[in-house]
Amino acid sequence: MRTQTIAWMAAAAVGTVAGLFGTVSQSSAECLPAPPNLVEAGYLTVGTSLTAPPMGFMKDDTPSGFDPEFITAVADRMCLKTRIVNVTFQGLFPGLIARKFDVVASQIGITDARKEMFDFVPVFVGGLRLVTQKDSGLTFKTESDVCGYSASIVAGSTQMAALEKVKDSCPAGKPMTLKVFSNQSEALNEVAKRTVNVAYVDWPVAANLIQQRPQDFVEASPVLSGKGPNTERNRNGIVIRKNETATQEPIAAAVKAAMGAGAYDQILTRWNLADGDVRKVN
Repeated sequence: MRTQTIAWMAAAAVGTVAGLFGTVSQSSAECLPAPPNLVEAGYLTVGTSLTAPPMGFMKDDTPSGFDPEFITAVADRMCLKTRIVNVTFQGLFPGLIARKFDVVASQIGITDARKEMFDFVPVFVGGLRLVTQKDSGLTFKTESDVCGYSASIVAGSTQMAALEKVKDSCPAGKPMTLKVFSNQSEALNEVAKRTVNVAYVDWPVAANLIQQRPQDFVEASPVLSGKGPNTERNRNGIVIRKNETATQEPIAAAVKAAMGAGAYDQILTRWNLADGDVRKVN
């Protein structure tokens, strides 16, 4: 990521402004067109939830990880700085609709239901994974195998939808108990506290946790799509208000330029996220 400057502000109505990113180095002739009617001129205001390393989190008081770093590289191509607004996951879509942000960049899966209300620019290949304590001995091939166990999930997430889809089909005597939290860190903490058997989280979050704490946690499933066996993993994307082509087209062009300039590869490598390269999935 390019040289950063940090500025601090008071809490905003929908979250905390975590910082201003980017020192633009392109000449004006090299700047790609920016979206009109930005929340603040000269800035791309981005809604995100900084609770899920390595995708988005706070490190040394700085927004870090794939989402804030890549959206900053995208803004740089348009000669914009980024203003990162840190909110709960549940606040992202309402905040975008209310024009508190220009876009959302926060490991958002591109689902059919979401495409009815928003537009997307794909930037990553997501997927979900079940995580348990290392000594649990539990393994799961699909979400249906969670029947008979308790699981922690994030409110409004793809994971929640996937487990709710099979929950009512659990056999008698093997109910699935779901505990709902506001972010993935809280969901994983429940596993550590042994208040649930398993957490269902994004695969990069699971990979990072297990890398950091191999003595405590273990992968308990393959990477799942959340849509059932033998289905493709969701792409994650930058979220834009529906039919707002004046925003979507410049963002898509800047994403393509940032990928071509090498910033995308550098960020994927830095966070060990090569399996999420959206260019390698048909």
